[in-house]
Amino acid sequence: MERRRSVLLLPGQGAQRERMAAGLYGAREEFTAPMDEFFGRLGTTGSRLRSAWLRPAPNPELDESAVAQPLLLAVGHALGRAVGAAAEPPALLLGHSVGELAAACLVGVFDPADIGALAAARSRALEGTGHGGMLAVAATEGQLAEELGGFGDGLAVGADRAVAGAAGLAVGADGVAAGANGVAVAGVADRAAFAGVAVAALNGPRQTVLAGPREALAAVEQHLRDRGTLVRALRSGHAFHSPAMEGAALRFGEALAGFGPRAPRAAAGTVVSTRTGVAVTEDQARDPHFWGGQLAAPVRYWPALRELLDTLGRRPGLLLLDGSADRSLSAPARHHPAVRDGASEVVPLLAVGRDAGGPADARVFAEALHRLGEQRDHTGDHTVVS
Repeated sequence: MERRRSVLLLPGQGAQRERMAAGLYGAREEFTAPMDEFFGRLGTTGSRLRSAWLRPAPNPELDESAVAQPLLLAVGHALGRAVGAAAEPPALLLGHSVGELAAACLVGVFDPADIGALAAARSRALEGTGHGGMLAVAATEGQLAEELGGFGDGLAVGADRAVAGAAGLAVGADGVAAGANGVAVAGVADRAAFAGVAVAALNGPRQTVLAGPREALAAVEQHLRDRGTLVRALRSGHAFHSPAMEGAALRFGEALAGFGPRAPRAAAGTVVSTRTGVAVTEDQARDPHFWGGQLAAPVRYWPALRELLDTLGRRPGLLLLDGSADRSLSAPARHHPAVRDGASEVVPLLAVGRDAGGPADARVFAEALHRLGEQRDHTGDHTVVS
């Protein structure tokens, strides 16, 4: 009998929570050691990050990218290390935004000893790129393109230029949308207020994230609320994964070159890219701008996860190890047929709600390890590697 492949899901900006995974700190040595190494290598900055991480809610400091991003990277890496040490390395890794960088560290693209320096380099690359934000919207990408008069497949709505995407629709300086045939589209003539807003992430079948300048994003938020669409501002002061981050992406790629990215270790698992939807190639892994460019590229998380479930969800099935502190990474998968009929399974790694960040983290993590151990005992060592 073939063993189910394990898929480690790692979160990015917007999914950070106070004391995320802190219940494992001190309770699991295989988690504690990487976290202490991370904090130690950053000196006084590390001490400040550690205090911010362990502070209970409410903690507005966690909304700052200079705090949230390093912690998400460190916690994601430590969580993966803990799973690998206590059970075995996940067969597949799927990271959202900075979670993908944590996955790259876990498979050896970057040296784990450089986690702190990587976080610092990412923070430096973000300098001067604030004054933006991100907005989670309960709608499909296509619905938003129609409602806002633009984008479609990753198309930014620009006030100073028109950009045609997969939908053949763009908004120019006068705010008038034109289709592929150049004919103005009715009802979208006064949308210049949405300038610079772009599709930043596809997180679920009806979960789309927009990013852009604060004023433009506020205009979009009000427009959508007025029409009864559910929206939620994410905890971010930057317009991640939008054209506004192109400069930061270039700077980060240049900085990553100094870390000498390598081809992944085959035995460490396979990173599935949320940029391409398929496994990261050796050439891509060695290209620092592949990882740096992620800052300005849309995160196609749900299409990548859906492809895994479509192709491997029943042959022999997947164990989706959700490393988020709010279980948002596995939420869309629960509606996929492969999970609904039991061929694949969601396995939380952390507690949520009132119990998150406390002793319940260790209990939930132990239950996840038990589930992984049960599968190994029942199927032997016949793991199939992609």
